[in-house]
Amino acid sequence: MLMLVLAAMPAAAELYKYKNEDGVTVLDSHVPARYVKDGYTILSLDGRVLEVVERALNEGEIRARDLARAADAIRDREGRERQLADQRLLQIYGTPEDVLRARDTKLVSVRGFIAASETNLQRLQLQKQTMAVELADLERRGGQVAAEHIEYMRDLALRIRQSEREINEKRRELIQLGETYAVDLQRVRELLENAPRS
Repeated sequence: MLMLVLAAMPAAAELYKYKNEDGVTVLDSHVPARYVKDGYTILSLDGRVLEVVERALNEGEIRARDLARAADAIRDREGRERQLADQRLLQIYGTPEDVLRARDTKLVSVRGFIAASETNLQRLQLQKQTMAVELADLERRGGQVAAEHIEYMRDLALRIRQSEREINEKRRELIQLGETYAVDLQRVRELLENAPRS
């Protein structure tokens, strides 16, 4: 059949193979427009496949393809970001011991801040307590509490609340630092274990 088609179309440079609505494979010098969406194959005159044009995708397939491409793009971006993060990590830490030293230095610093803040908090609380006792004694003796004393008590209360907030933030930071350095330590170990041997 191919030879008959070739003999009938000596001037054609290529042939098109497609299926019609009955499912019959057709060889022709062109593809009718109504069959283009179903895909076709371009052949040379000697029967070699030059190109395969896939059928057009339906809406569901297009959505699935686009979702797959988006997922691939996200994976690629995350892979690049992970690679950059790993490079930065190895620039900072050459060994797992470097991670531990950095962690311990940071933890000591934060714990020192907490200790100093707790000392300051106790001092403020003592000042407030002492002032409250003095003002209560004054009122019991029939004295009048001055406006500046009331303002001073308010200021002490504000400073105490601020100090308590800072201490709580630093305690949370201690936990976060422990978690962050644990992740970094594990990753550095993995990277060094998987590094090519020189």
